[in-house]
Amino acid sequence: MSHLIPTCLSNDTGDESFDFGAMGRIFCGLCQVGAWGCFDEFNRLEERILSAVSQQILTIQNGLIERQKHIELLGKTIRLHDNVGIFVTMNPGYAGRSNLPDNLKTLFRSVAMVVPDRKLIAQVMLYSQGIVSAEKLAGPVVDLFIMCQKQMSKQSHYDFGLRALKTLLVSAGGLKRRALLNIQKPEVDELTSLERSVLIQGACNNILPKLVANDLDVFSSILVDVFPGSEVKQMEDENLLAKLKEICKLSNYNPAAQWVQKVLQLKMVIEMRVSVFCS
Repeated sequence: MSHLIPTCLSNDTGDESFDFGAMGRIFCGLCQVGAWGCFDEFNRLEERILSAVSQQILTIQNGLIERQKHIELLGKTIRLHDNVGIFVTMNPGYAGRSNLPDNLKTLFRSVAMVVPDRKLIAQVMLYSQGIVSAEKLAGPVVDLFIMCQKQMSKQSHYDFGLRALKTLLVSAGGLKRRALLNIQKPEVDELTSLERSVLIQGACNNILPKLVANDLDVFSSILVDVFPGSEVKQMEDENLLAKLKEICKLSNYNPAAQWVQKVLQLKMVIEMRVSVFCS
């Protein structure tokens, strides 16, 4: 049976650990156990390393074609299992990525990927969160992300991709479930209105905390365009707000509304994310 070993290569921070020798040692292990290695973001490696690595891959492939039992890698003779496989993924055109050398391109069969249908993905995810009007809401929430990406300033920490969209949709599902605890058998119209409201609240919870000051008004305008009649919802947490006021009073501080919102936003982000970076 084949074994799949996902191997992630990252050279974003100038990490020199993945050089010719490191790649060779990984290949040696794959060859001897007959595993499949999938190297994600392969073109993050420097071009000079990619060129050298191509010779190692060529040696492995020639050995497989000629059904050799042993090959030479890193100056050593190693056993070559006939089940070994090497696969790579890459995102061409991104900053920090290298162009694959021609001698490396010829060693792989390319498989093109299509742009994902965000609206269909959003619709399925909303249904999975118990949002019954998912078909109606999927389009607007995707349009919200697209318009934010196009109209807002370019910031390194902004993310309006599928990962961020998933976080929003999951949080909207959680908001709906909490809201239903206080409603007994809602009517269809009431339920539809509730789902629209929690989706807007989820968008505000996920997007507002990371916006720079100049983009706050832009977001408000986009939100109204996508969800007519809506407005930016402020964060609410009565227990935390009471504690903030108590702490500020002890220190003779006056809690400004904007500062309070930032604290509430930080709490919201911490609850939804694995980690938070502040600058």
